[in-house]
Amino acid sequence: RSSTANTIFVTQCFCYHWTSPLQDTIAPLLKGYQVGFEMGDTGRACWCLMGRMYHLFFISLALDSIQKELEAATHVLTQLKQDGTQVFIILLLTTVKKRRGLDAEACDDIMDSMLATAASTRAFDMAVYVNLMKLEVFVFFQQWQEAVDLVQKAGNVRLFLSSTFVVVRYTFLAALTYLKAAQSSSGWKKRQMKKCAHKTIQLLRGWAKNGNVNVVHYLRILGAELAVLNGKKEKAKESFNAAIAASRRIGFLQDRALAHELTSAYFKAQADEYWGDYHIECSRTSYQEWGCSEKVEQLNVNK
Repeated sequence: RSSTANTIFVTQCFCYHWTSPLQDTIAPLLKGYQVGFEMGDTGRACWCLMGRMYHLFFISLALDSIQKELEAATHVLTQLKQDGTQVFIILLLTTVKKRRGLDAEACDDIMDSMLATAASTRAFDMAVYVNLMKLEVFVFFQQWQEAVDLVQKAGNVRLFLSSTFVVVRYTFLAALTYLKAAQSSSGWKKRQMKKCAHKTIQLLRGWAKNGNVNVVHYLRILGAELAVLNGKKEKAKESFNAAIAASRRIGFLQDRALAHELTSAYFKAQADEYWGDYHIECSRTSYQEWGCSEKVEQLNVNK
């Protein structure tokens, strides 16, 4: 029983998400946190707490609820002097606030400072987390040039955290970034970005083939954008519909919102205002439900 918290942390954060829904890790990680404290294993208990917080973000728990839990966790970690774990919680809290439109400029400064610290101290795991959160923000606000610059500079993050869902999420966002870069490029750069996208998508396909249910909707979204890149209009329509349906089934609200937003952009590019407006409204509704006031405001301005 003395090693229960560590066992739970390892299995739920490094193993089970490869073949089970990410939602299924939430309750065990809470148990790991509670058992760790009961047994005096404070360090592992806090690891379980951190893993649970990130998984709650990925499965799209309401952002105001996540923020409250993160703020409470930060207080607990301060009392316990768990500085190493606390910095990861602060990073996630910063990302949540950024999406809610709270202290946006300060959030950017905090992330940049964390990344600089990670680079100077060679804290590669921290660098991966910061790069993921920055990439989340860039994709969230459709800042594709900044996103591709980050992905190219970050390099192969899978070398440092190959088994966590953080890397799975990063791989999806990187593939989407490469596809968007290829769509807006020509010549050699277009071929290069398309090649990078294909290579990254192959990783996700391999994971899905081996039973990872958490990447199915990612592949549907990427398949739709790949069809757009290849000029296959009917395939793109079918794939976008499949992406939205798959995102709804898995229950990741932020990905459903993203799928609708990308679908809207496709239809508007085809001068189909009806479906473009329909999907942007669906996207706005989903972002509103998640609590992304900053994104809703952006969509309202661009309406």
